[in-house]
Amino acid sequence: MFPLKRLAQLGVTAAAATALIVGFSANAEAARGTLTLRYPNGNTINVTDRGNFICFPIQGAVGAVNRTDANAFFSTDASCSNTTVVVPPGGSADFSPQNGLVFRPVGDASGQDQSHT
Repeated sequence: MFPLKRLAQLGVTAAAATALIVGFSANAEAARGTLTLRYPNGNTINVTDRGNFICFPIQGAVGAVNRTDANAFFSTDASCSNTTVVVPPGGSADFSPQNGLVFRPVGDASGQDQSHT
């Protein structure tokens, strides 16, 4: 009976380790590089190596230069639920004030119809 219990423990350990590795890999994905935000007063802020799929409040940015490897999705609201502009890697855009920013990998096509280069 002891070998069977040991085998079950190994199976549970292996399953947990696999879940952690897969979970951390998906969550550890980040937009590598720098996105520069421009504000109406001329100030700029650099956003560097931020996680994908995380909403960041940006409070009124009016332009961006995307030097990351991910699409930058801009929203009028700080909860990132109303995407109005998408700036692809290597792109830049001027836009009306935006309040939320989410990075998504290039393979994630949601919102791509409003892309700027």
